[in-house]
Amino acid sequence: MDSESKLQGSRPNDRPIPVCVVPYTDQDDEISLIDLWLIIVARKNLILLSLVVAIVLAFAYVFWAESSYRAETHLLPPQQRDIQGLIIGKEGLEITQYTPDLVYMAFLKNLKSMGLRREFFDTHDLADYYLAGKTQTSADIDGIFNTKFNDKLRVQADSQDASFVTASFGDRDPGLAAQRLNQFIAFANKRTVHQLFNNVNAVIQAEIERVRDQLTSKLKLAEQRRHDKIIRLQEALRVASSLGIERAGSFSVTTDKEKAGIEVNTAEVPLYMRGTKALGAEISVLESRKSDKPFISGLRDLQERRIFLEGLLINRDKLSAVTIDVAAKTPYRTEKPREKSIIVLAGVLGLMVGIFLIFIAELWSKARSQG
Repeated sequence: MDSESKLQGSRPNDRPIPVCVVPYTDQDDEISLIDLWLIIVARKNLILLSLVVAIVLAFAYVFWAESSYRAETHLLPPQQRDIQGLIIGKEGLEITQYTPDLVYMAFLKNLKSMGLRREFFDTHDLADYYLAGKTQTSADIDGIFNTKFNDKLRVQADSQDASFVTASFGDRDPGLAAQRLNQFIAFANKRTVHQLFNNVNAVIQAEIERVRDQLTSKLKLAEQRRHDKIIRLQEALRVASSLGIERAGSFSVTTDKEKAGIEVNTAEVPLYMRGTKALGAEISVLESRKSDKPFISGLRDLQERRIFLEGLLINRDKLSAVTIDVAAKTPYRTEKPREKSIIVLAGVLGLMVGIFLIFIAELWSKARSQG
């Protein structure tokens, strides 16, 4: 008890003393910013070497890499006058009522069509251009088509106005880049016009053929009907001759005996009752008839419709599925990324790689010293 009282008396104000436990650290593992800077300065040659190597590689790439130029053309929907030949009234025909937007949509589909692009590639012998002097296999041609033509041909609609479309094409020759792009736009336009022309013309031609068939059948039947009538009249003529009926007679039925002199013929008069003179004259006229057309019911209406339909045939030379706002011109600058951008990017990467190598070298040096 005495000892405890002495100990308590020795503490001022009898309060516990706080204890702070500090974890053990090895000062050799701590690196300050100053130490980092000293390490970088000490090994600056490594950074310079990395920077020089990166810039040299960038210059080599710019020097040896194949330059690419991208030509652009801007497209808009066709004008109303450009598709006027496709706008046809109903007129009993099942024809799509084309509008500038519908025609333009068909053109854009062809512009993006892989099949149409390959057809253009083959038609213009572009494989010979890209594989000049090399053996051409199917695999080589397919690969060149994808990498040198299809991938280089881009179609992009404006974000604010989808009808405003930019088409572009890249090539190592700036003049050919513009030429190929303009050729392909014209190729796609021609193919679209041809398709729409065929669609409309097919309906018109089918209707013309139907009317022609009706005209032909009416003419054939009219001739046959005339021959049949001649046969009937000749038979009636023989009957009239045998009965001695020279002039027309009639069978009269008196409807009211009290009203003498008024007769109503309600019976069908046989042909032979017309008499031999009338029958002979009609037979002579029918046999000498040169044309049955004036006597065919509805013939002139069909002829009028045929002439009208033939006048609807479209002149596709005056049609266009697109309005070229700005045609492609020869580009004067290489396609991005450009030389300066490549060199700047190479310098930044060189510095980053150099700093990374410094830390690797420092860690390796410490590991060896501690080992």
